[in-house]
Amino acid sequence: MGPIIGGTSLIITVISIACGCLITIVTLAGTGFLIYKVFGSTFKSMSTNRNVLQTGVSAPAVILSVQDTGVTMNDNPQARIRLRVMPMNGEAFEAEVTQIIGRFQVGMVVPNGSAMVKYDPNDKTKVAIESFGMPSAGQ
Repeated sequence: MGPIIGGTSLIITVISIACGCLITIVTLAGTGFLIYKVFGSTFKSMSTNRNVLQTGVSAPAVILSVQDTGVTMNDNPQARIRLRVMPMNGEAFEAEVTQIIGRFQVGMVVPNGSAMVKYDPNDKTKVAIESFGMPSAGQ
């Protein structure tokens, strides 16, 4: 009877360790997935903005609307900003940008406010804000 009891306790110990490891792996994977879903789009839009800011065409813009997304990064809010972009050589168009706004810039991000943007002339859905508060073409 002794070896059977010892063998049973060994099996129970191995199963307990395996279950503990499995629970840890599932918890870490779930946490990683949750972080990706919450912040993945923020990091993707930051990368797209960087590319547009480096290679895009400058134009003045007027802020049409501002919505808080509920996301903050280092106490700075993220906002969804609808813009009317007015290129020097072409027709005005509307675009939407999701961007982290510095706490000191929040007062400048209001409807009818102005901004300078850069946009991709080949894909006008790719717009990045250079600065807020610059005079727009209509002022």
